[in-house]
Amino acid sequence: MRIGKSFVVLGLIWLVGCSSTEPTSFDETLYSGMPVDSLSVDEENIPQTEKQAIVRGDRAYSTGNLDLALYEYIRSLSFENGIYKDKTLYNIGMIHLAKSNSSIAERAFLMSLDENPDNIKTLEQLGVFYTRLGDTEQGKSYFLRSVNADQIRQKSSANLSSSRSVTLEEAKTLLVEVNASPTFAYAGLGVLYDVEKENELAQVFHGKALQIDPKSEKVLNNIGYSYYLSGSYRSAQRYLFSALEVNPNNEKAKNNLALTYIAQGQVNRALNVFKSQMSEPEALNNIGYILILQDKPEEAVPYLKQAIDTQPTYYQVANENLERALSMMREEKS
Repeated sequence: MRIGKSFVVLGLIWLVGCSSTEPTSFDETLYSGMPVDSLSVDEENIPQTEKQAIVRGDRAYSTGNLDLALYEYIRSLSFENGIYKDKTLYNIGMIHLAKSNSSIAERAFLMSLDENPDNIKTLEQLGVFYTRLGDTEQGKSYFLRSVNADQIRQKSSANLSSSRSVTLEEAKTLLVEVNASPTFAYAGLGVLYDVEKENELAQVFHGKALQIDPKSEKVLNNIGYSYYLSGSYRSAQRYLFSALEVNPNNEKAKNNLALTYIAQGQVNRALNVFKSQMSEPEALNNIGYILILQDKPEEAVPYLKQAIDTQPTYYQVANENLERALSMMREEKS
């Protein structure tokens, strides 16, 4: 099972030393998996230091044995004077996310912040975590904290407040470092500001995310969609084409590209984009549906009728959209 490239492998950082105090106890509240007794644990060689326990955890993780990795990482926490606890707790949280143990993951992340309130990756991941749960305010707060922690890391004086609106000038002064700054935090803020219809501010954050990871198809798609929302269709297309250069099969980028064509009245080009990833009736229905959303029911009707005629088995969805379009037209006349 793969967790993702944001997982922190701790085994490379012990050139500077390690903790060797006696372990205390195993925190069972952070474990969920096979019975501990069933794990292939070498108890004849019990780790004597935080370093040794984490190395064993790294080894188990690299072979895909997540339960054993959890066991070893949790054992590393039992050394009272451990110096990598925040990073270890972050790893524990990421493993639990991969195992769909959301509540334990959340607890591990919060414990990581107790050890180090400026752990950039933990703050970023909590932003993702709460945003996906629908708690966008808390998600934004953690994204902002992650960005601020990254500014501290880079010795920048920039600081974003969560108690007031972020200004364009503040966002533009933020320093980012390629493959080091928190991409998801910047991208997440971009999406949230787009939702709040602050597209210009959103585009600054999307741009920062793109500086960090220039080849991210997700970031390229997000910034393209942001420009679409603000009516800058040429800019939107430029970024969406770039996303499709990275991955020609990116369906979200194709859908967004089709939206830009429809917004400019280039419906046939949008239809061709949809046809590249779905059947003709589905493509026709999609065109009709989008035209309805853009308050163009009269333009939607011919495409929906054609979808129904082309494939009768697709009748129900297209017919429902057709009825909606006709209803909108009746309301306009009345």
